Amino acid sequence: MQIHIEGWRFIPHSIAIANQFQLLEMLLRPELQLSFQDLPYSNSNWQGVQNLFNSTDQQHFDQLHQTVSPFADVTLRMAEPLNIKSSHASQTVILAMAEWGTLLDESFTQKYLGGSIDLDSNTTLITPSSWSKSGLIRSGIAADKIAVIPWGVDPKIYKPLTPEERKTLRQKLGWDDYFIFLNVSPMEDKNGIRPLLKAFVSLVELYPQVRLVLKGCDALYPSKKSLLTASQSILSETEVAKIKPNIAYIGETFSFDEMAQLYQAADAYVCPTVASSFHLSALEAMACGLPIISTEGSATDDFIHPNFSFKITSKFRSRIINQRLHFFLHPVWEHLVELMERVIEKPEIRQQARQILPQFVQENFTWKHTVNKLLEVCKTSRNSPKKVDDHFSPVSTQKPSLLVEGWRFIPHSYALINSYQLLELNQRDNLQLFYQDMPYVSESWKAVEGLLSPEDEQALKKIPLAPENPASDVTLRVHCPFNLANSRSQKTFMFACTEWGIIPQSIIRGMKVSSFREAHLNSDTVIITSSHWSKQGFLNSGADPERVVVVPLGVKPNIYYPLKPDQRQALRQRFGWDNTFVFLNIGVMWNERQGIDRLLKAFAILAEKYPEIRLVLKGRDAIFPSKESIQKASKNILTEAEIERLKSRMYYIGESLSALEMAELYQGSDAYISPYSAEGFNLPVLEAMACGLPVICTEGGSTDDFVQPEFVWKIDSKLKVNTEKNGDIKFFLEPNTQHLIELMEAMIENSSFRTQAYQTAPQYVANNFTWKHVVDQLLTVIF
Repeated sequence: MQIHIEGWRFIPHSIAIANQFQLLEMLLRPELQLSFQDLPYSNSNWQGVQNLFNSTDQQHFDQLHQTVSPFADVTLRMAEPLNIKSSHASQTVILAMAEWGTLLDESFTQKYLGGSIDLDSNTTLITPSSWSKSGLIRSGIAADKIAVIPWGVDPKIYKPLTPEERKTLRQKLGWDDYFIFLNVSPMEDKNGIRPLLKAFVSLVELYPQVRLVLKGCDALYPSKKSLLTASQSILSETEVAKIKPNIAYIGETFSFDEMAQLYQAADAYVCPTVASSFHLSALEAMACGLPIISTEGSATDDFIHPNFSFKITSKFRSRIINQRLHFFLHPVWEHLVELMERVIEKPEIRQQARQILPQFVQENFTWKHTVNKLLEVCKTSRNSPKKVDDHFSPVSTQKPSLLVEGWRFIPHSYALINSYQLLELNQRDNLQLFYQDMPYVSESWKAVEGLLSPEDEQALKKIPLAPENPASDVTLRVHCPFNLANSRSQKTFMFACTEWGIIPQSIIRGMKVSSFREAHLNSDTVIITSSHWSKQGFLNSGADPERVVVVPLGVKPNIYYPLKPDQRQALRQRFGWDNTFVFLNIGVMWNERQGIDRLLKAFAILAEKYPEIRLVLKGRDAIFPSKESIQKASKNILTEAEIERLKSRMYYIGESLSALEMAELYQGSDAYISPYSAEGFNLPVLEAMACGLPVICTEGGSTDDFVQPEFVWKIDSKLKVNTEKNGDIKFFLEPNTQHLIELMEAMIENSSFRTQAYQTAPQYVANNFTWKHVVDQLLTVIF
């Protein structure tokens, strides 16, 4: 195999280090033909460093000839910033790092939440940890385009010393009378230097003989300055004075042999990481026999040994830093103190670590292991992907069983979605279906008869209840509050949506968990959600990206369909809509999410020019104060003259209607309008399309998954981020009101577009978004 490597060398940066050790390992493989091209460092002030490697290894590097874009089977790119352009090679494999839980490079900024970053078919990203992979997926890269390949160590360099050798080295370093905690990092906030310093203050009071050795990297980073800034921000002058004699800072560049000596002489390695893609130094420390104290949930979870690692309790956080959303871990420094005490007080653990950890690393995490996995990715990428059958079929002659836990018989979107899915599932002969009603979230909510046809409601009632034994093969939950706990079934799925680009704290409290991320990581439950916007909300809240699946919603085409012109005319006469132009909006009328204020304002302005227009608003008074929300929005946004203008032109319907009655609202209207800010799917838009209505809706949101320009106009919008008083970071869209007005006016004037929507939208929906299509996808996911 011919491999061309593009990357960094000769600087003490983790990417350059990984690249060079991989090169040394690949040079040992006779089946590989290698060429190399140095790429410029991302910082023009960085300079190459000599003597990082011993002379023998350096000679191996000298054998590589610089070549620019040669013919090769594979190009391997190991540098920053991330460049995802494909190469001249048959396959391109690119290292990508997302230490802050997302890509921060401006060239990969998503215009809208849930957007995707498309890679060429012959391009694969590699990343060293699950944490980093989650960040890449959160940034919009498909999970199947990312391979996790952990980094390694050279066991000839990173190895434990004999007791006599170690004693001599400690005497040489002046460490023989002290307990040494070591940290190797640039000393930046992402490395957890603040909680480390805070914890060390408490530790020094208890153990005066303890020392903290901090190995920075002044050649590349302002490590010493960062350390000083961190100490001044987190410690008092008294605390600084207390720990100063107990801290040693080393900023100069060491060779790898010299770095190994630090690990070999220390007593424990501590890394309260906030954001890291791997933390290679922790693995090197393990190879030298050091027990590790690291942040729970961080990249180190991928490689630490359970018996010789101490995990610092942490909380998953997100924050806007320099106008960019960052995801990170917040290690609890008080717990760090406890763990550091435990390591000091447990010499037997340290002794066992020196005996067992080096072998553990040598068997699992050397550069040989890394290159083996890298070559496997290269070989796999070169093979054609296998065709996957996307149709559900039972795996055996015995029918698989499904238990659905959810809501029915209330005018809530979850209940309606659940009901239509149940009706379609009930049609499948190759499935055993069971059902269990779950309590509504409010005691004021009451079951309503007549939302569906009598036949459909009767069919729902006939679905058998869940048996006591045996448990069903699969459990699917469709209700609130969210429940991620494992069920009695072999597989558990939860349908849920996010609107605000996160899961608000109010919902997390309702789940009775402290952290959504921890709750999801500690269960096997797969989240099914209806749009990529909604999926991004779960990812932003820490959900495991590989257990969040998008399955869209649908319509029942025998309910939602366009009327013939004469039938529509008769319906409009019955409604009293003759000689009017009717804009329709359906929802709970939650102003902040559904943009009722801007809709009212735009309509009031247009009504002065077009007195024949009407606005029909359908709320849900049974479960939400929809009418009050409209009244509040009117007072906040409209002038007295505009309010008066709307009185005879706006109709509000608050009572619960059947599905057939709801369909009539669409069938009799002229256009559907939804200038929303945050929606999980916005099913009324799809239902309107199925009835032949042209639609005006916000660009960039959940509806982007299913609308088409032949029958939908999008309102220009901007993605906004707001940090609430309680700390919630909410994402929402801000539609341009002037553009909304222009589109509404164009809709009134453009009868040909309305006719086109009437002719094309229903067929598009029938071909792609019926409940049959939805359940086909659902069954493929859950079985």
